[in-house]
Amino acid sequence: MSRVEENKLQKKKALLDTAFSLFVDRGFIKTSVADITKKAGVAKGTFYLYFSDKYDIRDKLIARKAADLLRKAWQALEKRKQEEPESCQAGTLAGFEDDMIFLIDRIVTQLDNNKMLLNFVSKNLEWGVFKHAMIRETDDIGFDVPEIYNDMLEKSGRKFRDPELMLFMILELVGSTIHNVILYKEPVTLEVLRPELYQTIRLIIREQDIGGR
Repeated sequence: MSRVEENKLQKKKALLDTAFSLFVDRGFIKTSVADITKKAGVAKGTFYLYFSDKYDIRDKLIARKAADLLRKAWQALEKRKQEEPESCQAGTLAGFEDDMIFLIDRIVTQLDNNKMLLNFVSKNLEWGVFKHAMIRETDDIGFDVPEIYNDMLEKSGRKFRDPELMLFMILELVGSTIHNVILYKEPVTLEVLRPELYQTIRLIIREQDIGGR
């Protein structure tokens, strides 16, 4: 990578990091492009080289934060499969369920350990924004989330009625339940919620399953 390219990446990263900090501290509505560029120490013109407006930088942040959560969870899953191959049920519905639960559990744990990120994700992660951002930002993120999900579906050996709807329901369920539980321990603690949440996810997957290929 040339020095010019490296400098561009550093400026873009500085803008993303600064925007994340301001969105969390002040809120998205109260943060302006001028606030972001001033704190990041770059010119407004530089901002518009990478982003069209503050909605665009928010969407890219959502894509990056969500992809990073999944990337770390996916790496943990791959490590488990290598170290404990006997625990995997490849090519079965149960195996697909277990993999999905494992990924969700690792993501929930990351959010439990990072309340600031949990607040940002829960306030800004809408399905339309998430879907559009993930597809648009794949190359820039370096972790192809749609491809990972499609690969899991293929390796399950099962056919699902509507895979996108299934993922939507799972993400909405997780997002809507963990926020208050993690931050305020209401109406239960995370330890109490986990088994109930994961069993419901299994039921969603089974309801969408329409047989083997």
